[in-house]
Amino acid sequence: KMLRRKLAIARASYRALYRELRHAESFRAQAIAGAAAAVAALALKISTVEFLILILTVAAVLSTETLNTAIEEVCNHVTPEFHPQIGKIKDLASGASGIVGIAAIIVGCIIFIPHLVALL
Repeated sequence: KMLRRKLAIARASYRALYRELRHAESFRAQAIAGAAAAVAALALKISTVEFLILILTVAAVLSTETLNTAIEEVCNHVTPEFHPQIGKIKDLASGASGIVGIAAIIVGCIIFIPHLVALL
């Protein structure tokens, strides 16, 4: 019974990821960027620790983007018309995604620039 429950939760998670990949342009772009970073990481033979940091960073970006989408969906459900407080909530959620995105760019630069410079 517990295994069925765990499988149901996993199915819901994968369904949400599939929905995000199909319908959320920003999530899809970030997933592609994350996959490209992973390919570059393998090609540049970055260290295991750097690769783990990269994976966690990509996961943070995608998770934050998914939470941002969830918050927007709830806000749109609560009040479909414009409301200043709903606009503030959406801006804050988007800002969180932006913060994590900037941090991801910094992490990417710290990891990749030394490896790219070493190729020169």
